[in-house]
Amino acid sequence: MIIWGSKPRTFINDSGSFFCPECNDYKSYLWKKVKRYFTLYFLPVFPMEDLGEYIECEECKSTFKENVLKYDPKEREKKIQALYFISARDIMISIALADGRIENSEINQIIASFEEVTRMILPKEELLSSIEEIKTNNHDVRKIAEGVAPFLNDQGKETVLRAAIAISKADGVIQDEELDLLHSLADDLYLPKAYANGIFSEEKIALK
Repeated sequence: MIIWGSKPRTFINDSGSFFCPECNDYKSYLWKKVKRYFTLYFLPVFPMEDLGEYIECEECKSTFKENVLKYDPKEREKKIQALYFISARDIMISIALADGRIENSEINQIIASFEEVTRMILPKEELLSSIEEIKTNNHDVRKIAEGVAPFLNDQGKETVLRAAIAISKADGVIQDEELDLLHSLADDLYLPKAYANGIFSEEKIALK
């Protein structure tokens, strides 16, 4: 009498480290694949079909779809931080260029404000290169602000706005173009009106 049939077998396809949503921390994982095997006298002979695959956390034993490996909160945080740094720099440059020129006092203020906002040094050569790029490509401060706003809380938005105000004050006179840009910036950062007006009042900026 020939006894035949089929049964599933699980194999480890890969392993590594990932961010486990259940543990809410970085843990080791096993990438497992399941195949159905033809059996003869209860022994697996050859694979018949793939039944699926999954990621298993070695710590909590929870299982997930393979795309869980693409989620890395630290990497996302780094990207958001880089976006914030670039946007803060470009917004300050755009405010300084609102009157069509940029003074040495404004360049020095951008470097100082950037360090205050990001806790990082902005080399003057890099700043001058960014200024030329913004002049050439005519970057829109509005689009820059709208791009970064969803990733900032109100405190972060306030920091960017105050840095922009510091730049507009650097040459001693706030031009009408700069004033208009500051108020547009507050709107584009989605700062509540009362919140923004409080900042403008503290900084002695005319309200609109």
